[in-house]
Amino acid sequence: MLAVLDRRWPGAARRLRPHPIVELASWPEIRVRLVEEQLGGSGCAVSGSYHPELTPPTLLIGRSLSHRRRAFTALHELGHHLQQTDVALGERTFEAENPLLFQEKVCDAFAAEVLLPASAEPRTAQDVVAAYFDSAASREACCVWASQRIRGTVALVDGAGKVLFASRRGFSGSPLVRAALRSRSAVSDATGDAAWCDGYLIVVLHVASSA
Repeated sequence: MLAVLDRRWPGAARRLRPHPIVELASWPEIRVRLVEEQLGGSGCAVSGSYHPELTPPTLLIGRSLSHRRRAFTALHELGHHLQQTDVALGERTFEAENPLLFQEKVCDAFAAEVLLPASAEPRTAQDVVAAYFDSAASREACCVWASQRIRGTVALVDGAGKVLFASRRGFSGSPLVRAALRSRSAVSDATGDAAWCDGYLIVVLHVASSA
């Protein structure tokens, strides 16, 4: 997808990184609209939707989202545009065991790769927090990005302990998470580390936990 993006709009990834919606608004081939609520479309779980039936194809983005979340959503929907307008990408999508789930996961990964530096190699939760503050990416985008580079589990947990994102299916927490929630501070042990990021907990487990 990144290669298709660069082939159609050379240098676009670099221009999109700081202000995706501003950059996309200058593209005549695509329209970006901020809306008050989700209006159907691709059924994304990111408060946005892609509408190829409109002229030009239109990305709808939830107006109420934070600026970071709007950036991630816009790029996620741009990913759907690439998937649906490039034959090779479309064929790859339908070869997947679960095409809809595959589309969503790949669009998340695409958005995260555009927003965050490809050369960085995060190893800890603290590294993921640092990437968040050094970029325009949302917390979830940072976790998706880190999950492509870290062997183990990367998770985002809210202050009440609810798992909002986890790179490993079935992840529900660990002793490390419980310790961080109790202490409200960064913690680490032999399995990994957990660090707070604007009221949310980012967790990196290098050893799979059965908790």
